[in-house]
Amino acid sequence: MEKLVLIDGNSLINRAFYAMPLLSTKNGDFTNAVYGFMNMFFKMLEDEKPSYIAVAFDLKAPTFRHKMYSEYKGTRKPMPEELRPQIPLLKDLLRLMGVTVIEKEGFEADDIIGTIAKHTSIPTVIITGDKDSFQLIDEETEVHFTKRGITDTEVYTVTNFYEKTSITPEQVIELKALMGDSSDNIPGIAGVGEKTAKTLLATYGTLDNIYANATQIKGKLQEKIIGGKDLAYLSRTLATIDVNSPVNTDVSSMTFPFPFSQSVKQRFTELEFKSLLRREDIFNTDTPIEQAKSVEKTPTIAQVFARDINQLSTLSIKDGLCVFISDNTVSLFDGLTELTFNVRQNLLDDGFELALILKNLENIFVGNHKIVVYNKKDLKHFIKSTVDIDLTCPTDDVSIMKYLADFSGKSQTAKETFEEYGLDFSKPAYSLFLAKQKLAELIEEQGVQSLYSDVELPLSDVLYDMETAGFTVDADALSATGEKYRAILIDLENQIRELTNEPMLNVNSPKQLGEVIFEKLRLGKGKKTKTGFSTSAEILEGLEDAHPSIPLILRYRQLQKLHSTYIEGFKPLIEKNTGLIHTSFNQTMTATGRLSSKEPNLQNIPVRDQEGRELRKFFVARKGRVLIGADYSQIELRLLAAFSNCKSLIDAFNNEKDIHSATASKVFNVALSDVTPTIRSNAKAVNFGIIYGMSEYGLAKQLKISNAEARNYINSYFAEYPEVKTYMESNVNLAKQTGYAVTLLGRKRYIRELSSPNYNLRQFGERVAMNMPLQGSAADIIKLAMLGVARRLKKEGLKSQLILQVHDELIIDTLIEEKDVVEKLLKEEMENATALAVKLTVSVGCGKNWYEAK
Repeated sequence: MEKLVLIDGNSLINRAFYAMPLLSTKNGDFTNAVYGFMNMFFKMLEDEKPSYIAVAFDLKAPTFRHKMYSEYKGTRKPMPEELRPQIPLLKDLLRLMGVTVIEKEGFEADDIIGTIAKHTSIPTVIITGDKDSFQLIDEETEVHFTKRGITDTEVYTVTNFYEKTSITPEQVIELKALMGDSSDNIPGIAGVGEKTAKTLLATYGTLDNIYANATQIKGKLQEKIIGGKDLAYLSRTLATIDVNSPVNTDVSSMTFPFPFSQSVKQRFTELEFKSLLRREDIFNTDTPIEQAKSVEKTPTIAQVFARDINQLSTLSIKDGLCVFISDNTVSLFDGLTELTFNVRQNLLDDGFELALILKNLENIFVGNHKIVVYNKKDLKHFIKSTVDIDLTCPTDDVSIMKYLADFSGKSQTAKETFEEYGLDFSKPAYSLFLAKQKLAELIEEQGVQSLYSDVELPLSDVLYDMETAGFTVDADALSATGEKYRAILIDLENQIRELTNEPMLNVNSPKQLGEVIFEKLRLGKGKKTKTGFSTSAEILEGLEDAHPSIPLILRYRQLQKLHSTYIEGFKPLIEKNTGLIHTSFNQTMTATGRLSSKEPNLQNIPVRDQEGRELRKFFVARKGRVLIGADYSQIELRLLAAFSNCKSLIDAFNNEKDIHSATASKVFNVALSDVTPTIRSNAKAVNFGIIYGMSEYGLAKQLKISNAEARNYINSYFAEYPEVKTYMESNVNLAKQTGYAVTLLGRKRYIRELSSPNYNLRQFGERVAMNMPLQGSAADIIKLAMLGVARRLKKEGLKSQLILQVHDELIIDTLIEEKDVVEKLLKEEMENATALAVKLTVSVGCGKNWYEAK
């Protein structure tokens, strides 16, 4: 059966705006209302399966109602600034989708919807959050009224309307004539509310009949009705939908294409509607791939290797042979045809294995042919482990290109990237080709081509070598320490149970601990969560002096984390035959450009407390070797001095002064010789607090001083170093203008929080804008140093291996006879990674384990 759906565009986009959290694209364009509208729209398509759709909108121009009553809708709040630009965005998107958009100056969306509904005999569904549309309900028209959120609707029909409202659809305008409507500022009769109005309508039926029988109405109500007659009739006129407005009512013009075109999918990609992009049912699968290319989906092995592999790769030498390998599939795109080998299928059909396929492609992988891949580092590991081939040919890595073009710091799978660009994952090699073309343009536009080709792409090879080399772990020492910690934990657990007089207490249960601390011991009011009282470290630290069990609980938790995460967690990751542990470096994970690692995460090994630092003793040099470590000294403070061009800070660093003591002397107005360890520590907190945009509240909390003292420290700092204040403010202003912060090498990070209506989020965004150029530039510099170190080790024919990077630190597993050369090389490459107004300095250590090399 044919069906027409009429949507009140303004009503639904407003509903979506307030139901969805504020979202924006990486360009800073707000999209939450449009995204919410689209979710409602596609749910409607699933539920209603309409033949025709029209979306009606109000225009800003006054309507006939405003001319009749100047106060009409006069009490409405202005549209939020974050919503305003989303209205034209939605209209353009709907038009691109081929959905009819109707608007008429002088008339409201209700009038347009009412006119169309009353001039067609096709069953009609009106979707709105405006109760005015209830008057349109009849045998052929029902209203789906939006309630909470973006998908909760209530259906009103001619058969259930009276049951739900105790009036008929025809009485909707009569009701508003009597009681008015505060949302539209329709006055109604003063002193008549909904209950009274419905009673009158139940008795007399219509407004006309009420006034025909006004003398029969008793008491003050009669006075109100007679006195309010003019406003009542005015209100009825204002509330009455004009079903004869001058709009096109031909429903045949309201057809729409479904599924929607690839151009719609591309627009969704630009708007970053990722969850919708994953829905294969709403987009047309007739893509340019199928139209423009002859694709052999699953040729037999014999068909594939009937072609000359050299010829295959030569065809696209300009753009690179696109190679996509998943667990059971190898796909190639050579500029003309996509070839896909389903390994399981061909294994059954032809007796070939994946190893044999890759062996046949060996001349591509190790030759001079350029290839395009997704995640070069992982592919190198896969090929090496499968067929013992080193991938040495020139390569483009689409995953790194996407990371740099995106500014988001979110690692994506190939499938997610293809979906984002509206590409077909069933043809991965060809999609890789298209994604590479698009991203090559983007990174050129963003000015990060050099960062890609000169830093990040070659760095992936360095990281591959580091992962392959691995780090030796003393498994025996690790186990011995684990046993020691286990004994200490048992002892602590018994002490806590005894002190709290709870012999069955599970110290690992936050719920039980909360009940004991806040209900039994009554150590404070506590902070309730869904699962009980919070026992976070912050809360327990505030109670440290309240009961002798609290310090033991904090100590227990610290050791328990070390034991479970860094001792028991490391054990299954150690190779039994080599004693090596191979961490995996994430190159496309963080928004600042810093590397992270997993399995194990060596970046997060604690260094602030002694027990955490001692974990480094388990990481040892190979036999006949030592570990040489070097880390930058106060690199972010040095960058702050250089970027702000603060002469006094530059001089202090270049003259090798203790920067924290120098700052203490200036900020706290004491002689350098009178700077005590406490004063220096406070100055250090201020120095690093400035880098991270710390507020006076944050500094006060850290130093356990008043907000006023912290404010004074910060003000004194900026008074002594005014260039720093100017620099920090310029970072924020630039980020507000452009939407992003930028590092030394041009790496960018979008800071969407700067445009948030939420004050706390905006403050967070400002702190990010202050710090990202410093933290991101430090990441740039350590990467330059890694490349320099790797080149020198190779150039000088050394067998020592770079095996670890942690923040500002590099570790080299060094042959004893190469020790002096490596120490010199490491220091030179790190200190000369880039030229700044402030010299970079590194401290170098050497030892049999990581602890000694620090």
